[in-house]
Amino acid sequence: MPQQLFEDDVFLRETFNAIPFPTFVVDDDVRILFWNSAALNLLENDDVFQQRGGEVLHCIHSMETKEGCGHAPYCKTCVVRISVQEADQGRKVYRKKTVMELKTNENINLVPLLVTASPYYYQKKPLSVLILEDIREIMQIDGLLPICAKCKKIRTIGNQWEPVERYIKNHLADVNFTHGICPDCAKEFLSESISKK
Repeated sequence: MPQQLFEDDVFLRETFNAIPFPTFVVDDDVRILFWNSAALNLLENDDVFQQRGGEVLHCIHSMETKEGCGHAPYCKTCVVRISVQEADQGRKVYRKKTVMELKTNENINLVPLLVTASPYYYQKKPLSVLILEDIREIMQIDGLLPICAKCKKIRTIGNQWEPVERYIKNHLADVNFTHGICPDCAKEFLSESISKK
């Protein structure tokens, strides 16, 4: 099993532990077979061998049925589960963003993640390396955001004024815009057009 390999091979274990994101080796049911030291920050204890990911990470949906992770209605759309399945079926790396609902100390935390599943076989058994990158830092805009009250341009750190669309596109990953006119602006535009005639 992979756990024995990591325990026996110091180089492999140290390499795996150098990955700065929580990283797991999982089977097709997202049962944890090995984890790196960064994953310990997510785990209450290190006795998680053969437990399912949702149960170990305290996904609120894993608590909805007595069978646990993989059996609640939500589990059919769980990005972590789908990533592992897609990686296994397509035999290629699968990456997808999601927001996990995790329970800690009676609180529900929404954690935006970039989930990566990379498939491989070991002793003819399909396994995946599962990486969970917390992308809150990438997605958040820290502190106050100086915005023009009239034109809505945002002042950047370099004291330049950028249109809100460009600012968001430059500072948030994978954001694209589509434009339309809301009903209030459509009425205003229509009344201005009529008054000009």
